[in-house]
Amino acid sequence: MSISWKLSKWRWPAAVAVLALVAAACSEGTTDTTAEETTTTTAAASDDDGATTTAASADEGLTYKIGIFSDLTTDNFWAYLGPEADVYNGYVLGNGHPALFTIAYPNILLVPNLAESDPVPAVQEGDVWVVEQTIRRGVKWSDGEEVTASDLVFSYEIVKEFGLGGNWTGTYYVLQADAVEDDPATNEDESSPAREGVTSITAPDDYTVRVEFSEKPGLATWNNGVGLAPFMPEHFWADAVEEARASDDPAATLYAASGEGEPSAGQQIYAGREPGAFAQVTMNADDYYAGTEFTFYADGSFRQKNDARGFDEVYNGSGDGDITTQWTSGPYVSDVLYSIYSDQNAAVLALRNGDIDFILSSLGLQSGLKDQITSAPDLGLIANASNGFRYLSFNMRKSPMSEQSFRRGLGCMIDKEFMQNLLQGAAIPAYSLVPAGNTFWANPEVEQLCKGLNAEERFTQAVQILKDGGFTWDVDPEWDTENQELLAGTGTGLKDPGGSTVPELELLAPGPGYDPLRSTYSVWIAEWASNLGIPVKANPTGFSVIVDKAFALGEEALNWDMYILGWGLGDASLPTFHESFFASYQDSAEGGFNTPGYANDRVDELAAELLAAADVDTARAAVQEMDRIIVEEAPYVVLFQTPILEAYRTSLVFPFTDSLDGIQNLYGLPADVQAVD
Repeated sequence: MSISWKLSKWRWPAAVAVLALVAAACSEGTTDTTAEETTTTTAAASDDDGATTTAASADEGLTYKIGIFSDLTTDNFWAYLGPEADVYNGYVLGNGHPALFTIAYPNILLVPNLAESDPVPAVQEGDVWVVEQTIRRGVKWSDGEEVTASDLVFSYEIVKEFGLGGNWTGTYYVLQADAVEDDPATNEDESSPAREGVTSITAPDDYTVRVEFSEKPGLATWNNGVGLAPFMPEHFWADAVEEARASDDPAATLYAASGEGEPSAGQQIYAGREPGAFAQVTMNADDYYAGTEFTFYADGSFRQKNDARGFDEVYNGSGDGDITTQWTSGPYVSDVLYSIYSDQNAAVLALRNGDIDFILSSLGLQSGLKDQITSAPDLGLIANASNGFRYLSFNMRKSPMSEQSFRRGLGCMIDKEFMQNLLQGAAIPAYSLVPAGNTFWANPEVEQLCKGLNAEERFTQAVQILKDGGFTWDVDPEWDTENQELLAGTGTGLKDPGGSTVPELELLAPGPGYDPLRSTYSVWIAEWASNLGIPVKANPTGFSVIVDKAFALGEEALNWDMYILGWGLGDASLPTFHESFFASYQDSAEGGFNTPGYANDRVDELAAELLAAADVDTARAAVQEMDRIIVEEAPYVVLFQTPILEAYRTSLVFPFTDSLDGIQNLYGLPADVQAVD
């Protein structure tokens, strides 16, 4: 089964190798520069209707050879979800630990994995809320031990006892009652809503998980929180845990333990690595879901059927009607070899030479290498919408960025369609924060500020927006129709609504050697600003320098004006990033992710509604309304998306290729790829 359970709700700005099963380890130069189209290109080996694919039967001797761009930093899954949260660790280690539920792609549905049913609603018992979820019998670790509820209890207890951080904290929503009581600042912070936490996880029997919450849990805490938490094999880790418990730093000791030999209850089993050269996994032929037929229907329903296991289950609908995607899960290969390459040029050469079958990169293939793929008769190219965006951020802690009219006026001048043409289609215009490809959650009616206007119309509307907001000039700006720019001698002496002269503003962006897309955007935004009489200087800057400034604490949060970065957005089945990026209590000056210092009471209310939502309709309404408000008030101006381009040998066939964030988001589909008949 194509399991893709996201353990965090966001990624760091694109190019930082931290956070989540799909954390973006973007150390590959300009890999943000990708495709020339937004639509998904179906691989030639797939049927035209996207339904059942045909391929050769399983070849037990077939090795799936994948090219990657970074060595593993750990073979320890505890460490991977803690301090070693690198995407390449996830590619190799991420398909061995089951959860109660999983996200089924390509339709992005939360469906049972170990659980026997959809998520059981929480019921109140005294002062706590309780879920009792039964799990499947007969699911085994690859060493023959049965997976039981005790494995999840063990996992939770270690996270809580050792204080494991990173993705572990957000996965289990551990309620650290003692820490809260000992921190007066936490108790006094009334701006941050009370967030329910897990007070205990127990096992009434081997096949029942009992979870107790301090408050009624929403989807983010139960279904997409604990429900997606990995089961760790207690019998394998018990000795390492005891050794860690006896040490001075239990968490560090556990993270440092070797994970070699850990059994799997998923599709692949870690087999070892040669540092600097390769890593290898063997496929788990005894995976519980091996041989399962998966079917997605046009009405949105999903069926998983396995006659040998004795189940035929339908979720999210009736399971009738037209089939959109259907395949039978493998594994169809015996093992997977991950060869490490220094850059994408070397990987493409290896692909052309037949040394590898697929290039696995979190940002996809560089657009400059596209012709080398399309010109080779035995290679194919897949394009998918990415689950993320690039954006312009304003420091709202100071003028003029604190003025909505300034942000919207400058936003109006940004011609995203012009930039798409200038950058040869590599930067796809974006207007909403939720990617349009995530159709269930995206707001189709979000404002598209000044879209379709020509240069003079943009200028006229932007000037009016600034004037309506109280901005004035010593000499009002006028448009030079002949030269299509600000008329010389006009638009001088810009003053904010308080009467202060607007100083020269700095726009930080990655340089052209790192990302030519964002660098080019910054130059044009500075030019468009000058057409309004706004003094803006584009400053190409090292990525880490921008991040350090944007996420500075305290008074140092005032030391920037505007920047351009990007976000990857994590769990597409429940996007909670609006709360992370824009809730007032998430101010980055105080350690959160809200870099603009944006504050809106209604957004805070909607964020609380989203976190507490117990059904997807309520959650979607909150997400779409937050998206509408934030786009209108423009703490960010969303600029563009970069599709994920992926290259492979056409001697292989994937069960599907149309998938948000690409095949890389599913680790290259190692258990389901087949050799063409």
